Amino acid sequence: MLVFFENRNVPIYVNFLWKSPDAARGCPRGDIMLALCRDCGLIFNAAFDPWKLVYRDGYENSLHFSTVFQSYAEKLADTLIEQFDLRDKSIIEIGCGGGEFLSLLCERGPNTGLGFDPSPRTASGKPISDRVSIVPDYYSERYSDRQADFICSRHTLEHVGRPEDMLGPIRQSVGQRVDLPIFFEVPNARYMLENHFIWDIIYEHASYFTTTGLANAFVRAGFEARDIYETFAGQYLCITARAATKPVDATTVGDDLVALVESFQTAHVGYSEMWKTRLEGLNREGKNAVVWGAGSKGVMFVNSLDVDGLVEKVVDINPNKQGMFIAGSGQKIVAPESLTSQPPDTVIVANPVYIQEISEILHDQGVKPELIPL
Repeated sequence: MLVFFENRNVPIYVNFLWKSPDAARGCPRGDIMLALCRDCGLIFNAAFDPWKLVYRDGYENSLHFSTVFQSYAEKLADTLIEQFDLRDKSIIEIGCGGGEFLSLLCERGPNTGLGFDPSPRTASGKPISDRVSIVPDYYSERYSDRQADFICSRHTLEHVGRPEDMLGPIRQSVGQRVDLPIFFEVPNARYMLENHFIWDIIYEHASYFTTTGLANAFVRAGFEARDIYETFAGQYLCITARAATKPVDATTVGDDLVALVESFQTAHVGYSEMWKTRLEGLNREGKNAVVWGAGSKGVMFVNSLDVDGLVEKVVDINPNKQGMFIAGSGQKIVAPESLTSQPPDTVIVANPVYIQEISEILHDQGVKPELIPL
């Protein structure tokens, strides 16, 4: 085990909304101590305590208000429908949230969907498809009798302390149906490591996957990885798998991954200091800076750099977040329309994939700040 990053006393929930600055600053906290397993390639938080995580009402992480993300989700749904001939089939999605993606698969198929999520919500404001039902619970062995023609999960496996605890029950439910396709999508840890993005490291993510770690997690659970590929400008990692009919050899952890982790261990410090210096410089020049994006990247950016007094508010297009406050640091989340009355000089874009969309929104409002992507 190679420990390479520590961040203490961070907010446990980056997507839980708080109604006041004091409540936000008093949010539950935990420690992060990232380690690489040299044997299987899994990157994990060695200080993770699963008992601290209890998902409930007030958790808001929908990205479907973004036209960029919605377009990506629609294209992904269409790709999966074509690849696995998902027409008039039954689909299970584990960690379905408000059922937005499952609804896409079912409406565009057409198919019938069953979703599992402990905190279901219709966060995007869109009604769940009549073809979709959601069980407000974690998926586990007790649901192994629920059969499907396709099982998928997006951005859920990384929240599990032991990946096999989630993959094992799925393998049990699959049984001898070795042709049943499995699809998972997770954040791409290599993207995080190569770009020194410490703001991609959140307490809720117990596990971080490169291609090696992801493939081996599925192999340990009794699956065979058919394909692993990057999407969403390299930020996401997708895997398609099927039940293995015979033992599958694990993927060896390469020296390049170890070297990448060791490089991150030192390089991220200078990268963080560069951003703190940049914000302090804007402040000295009398320039007003805001962060755009109250998701994980934006929340951890304002928390990790101690930007109190340097960034007073965070912008987000999700109306469910507006008027609430950022966990930990306590900045208010505001709507893009609020910038017209007090235009910022600088907008720091938490996720560069949205920079064109943000530029167009600001242009339509007649606001012309400098845009700086993280």
